[in-house]
This record gives sequence, structure tokens and C-alpha cells, in this order.
Amino acid sequence: MVSAAACPFCAIVTGDDADARVVYRGQQVTVFFPLEPATRGHTLVVPNRHVADLTDLTAAESRDLGEAVHRTARAVRAALSPEGLNVIQSTGAVATQSVPHVHFHVVPRWSDDRMTLRWPAEAAEDGPAQDRTLSAIQAVLPAEAGVVSTEDRRQHLSFIQAVITRMSQASSSSKSWLLPIVTLTFGYAITHKSIVVALLGCLAVLVFGVLDANYLKQERAFRKLYDEVAAGHAVPPFSMNPALASPAGTKVNYWPDWPDVRSWAVAPVYGPLLLAGVGIIVWLICR
Repeated sequence: MVSAAACPFCAIVTGDDADARVVYRGQQVTVFFPLEPATRGHTLVVPNRHVADLTDLTAAESRDLGEAVHRTARAVRAALSPEGLNVIQSTGAVATQSVPHVHFHVVPRWSDDRMTLRWPAEAAEDGPAQDRTLSAIQAVLPAEAGVVSTEDRRQHLSFIQAVITRMSQASSSSKSWLLPIVTLTFGYAITHKSIVVALLGCLAVLVFGVLDANYLKQERAFRKLYDEVAAGHAVPPFSMNPALASPAGTKVNYWPDWPDVRSWAVAPVYGPLLLAGVGIIVWLICR
């Protein structure tokens, strides 16, 4: 196994190979020309992380590589107008992988180029054998279902964002409902010297404060889920369970945590109102 330090492609990714002809170097992917191009415009697309085997790529890396291959192919076609294109990826020495760093070849093709790709003249399997192979692959495919299309991920993120927006709106509604209730109860308590009504006003502040803190807690949980999905981590497609973005073993509950209660969106709003209510009660008792 070749380490990243000894990998020629890693040297290109990090910029240590001054002779490399780099087409594009991004945060996740690097595109460059090989030393011995098979055709004019032959280009390599590699992940920046040192990964030897295609199956060891993360879902996010696979997505980034696929998009980079597509962009590279479009650029090569626009610049060179080839008659066709080959996109080739080899994993393992038996498959002719010469550098143990995942890479895709984007090879422009012309009818008179020197490139040769020949498939065997005879099929490797007959129909019944193909059926058995098909069943074997399908049996393990659900375990590999973590790869989600870009469009599905975009829709998933849209659904999560809708929940985040709903939680934010619910928080605003809580404050909007509380203010007239507090104004009415505290005003009535002062004018009619009613401790009971003042207590009811304080209770309303506590109830709405807990609700608002819970909305904030749920909003934060869904924001974590959003980040996990956006990063391409292992979240089931279209799952709306925010617990998936929490450490394993985390218990889900709807009681706000202390950081939620003392957040800028809760404590500075409900704290003064509660203190005002307590002050009114103390004043009524001591008057």
C-alpha cells in the first residue's frame, strides 16, 4: 500500500509537484494532465484525500468526483471538439490501476487516435448465470443505499429547511401571543390589586418561555440534521428524524435544555417579563 507521502497524485494535489499540469485544483477534487497522455486532452480527475480503492470513497467524495468528471468532460468537449469521450476508472492491479489513488480518466477520442479499448468477443456469463449474479448484487445493494442523488439531497434539504422555518415562525408567534396576555394580566393585577392574576401572568410567561425554548431546541436539532445531509453523511433519504444528527445513544426529549433556556432568543425576552411579574407580586404583598 502506497502512503499519501509517497503517492505521486498526492504530490500534485498538495502542489509539491511543480512540473504537474494542473487544470483545476479545488477543495475536494484536483484535475490534471497525466505524464503520458493517451490522446490529446487526456485528463485525470482525483479526490484530494488519498484513497486507493473506489469503494472507500465517502458519499460526498463520490458526488464531488462525479460532478468534476462531468465538468471536465464538458470542458474538454468544448475546447477540443473530439468525436467521442471515454471515462475510465480502474480499481486494483488486475484492472490495470497503476497508481493506488482513485482516479478517473477523461479521454477525448478521435477515429484516428492510438487509443485501443477492446471488449471480449464472447460473453462471460450466460442468462442463468447472469440471473444468479444479479440476485447476489441486489441482495447487498440495500446496504449500499447511502448514495443519494443530488436532486434527492436538494429536496431533502428543502424539507428540513421548511421545518426550521416553521419552528422559527412558531417562536415568533409565541412572543406575539404572550405580550398581550402579559400586558392584560399584569395590568389587571396592578389596577385591581390581584395577586392571583399576577400569578397567572407569571405562569403564562413560564409556559410560553418553555414552549419557545423547545421550539429553539427543535430548530437547532433540525439545523444539525441539515448540516449532516448537506455534508453527505449517512442519513437515510428524506429522513426527518433529527436524532440521526446526534451522537449515538442520545435520548430524544421535548424538554428544553439549559443552553436553550438561556439563549439570546429566550432569556432576554422572558426573563424580564417574569421578573416584572414577580416584582408586581412582591409589591402587592408588601403594599
